[in-house]
Amino acid sequence: MSKTGAEVSRLINVEGLGRDPIKINIQATKDECKSLADGLGIIGLSGVMMSGVLRRQQKTDKIEVSAALKAHAVQACVATLEPVSQTIDVEFMVYYTFDKEDVVSDEVDYVIGMDEEDLPELIVNGQIDMMDIVAEQIALALDPYPRAENIAPVNMAENAGETEIAQEVHRPFANLKDLMNKK
Repeated sequence: MSKTGAEVSRLINVEGLGRDPIKINIQATKDECKSLADGLGIIGLSGVMMSGVLRRQQKTDKIEVSAALKAHAVQACVATLEPVSQTIDVEFMVYYTFDKEDVVSDEVDYVIGMDEEDLPELIVNGQIDMMDIVAEQIALALDPYPRAENIAPVNMAENAGETEIAQEVHRPFANLKDLMNKK
């Protein structure tokens, strides 16, 4: 998992994790919310809470984090830059491994389908940073194109016609055939 630039971390040591799961309850402080928002490049973040369990899978020896995340995010509208609020409420599972071979796919062009598990993340120094998970899940849940309520949706069909007309007018190689015939 890549860092979002946030300077917050909450490390959990998982080297000695046995059969008993570890319960996770995280409520981000005001400073942590500000740091996460800065790292994600959004206006603000509040009410960040994650709860779930961390357990070792018996068959694969991978570590599974199964949790629910709630937060309130404020982003800038893509058209007007006005603040746009969004409530985040997601459930997720993330997998970790101690084995470097598990995080690499043999196929170069391997694409993970919607039905498949993501490749696990590598556990570094026997610890998992819970705030990295929080930041990643918030980033995945954020609206990529937040729009203020008073902004009308763009009609792509109307704009497509204008683009075709503009492309018809501009023909950079229109006279190339005549130039080639002169030789």
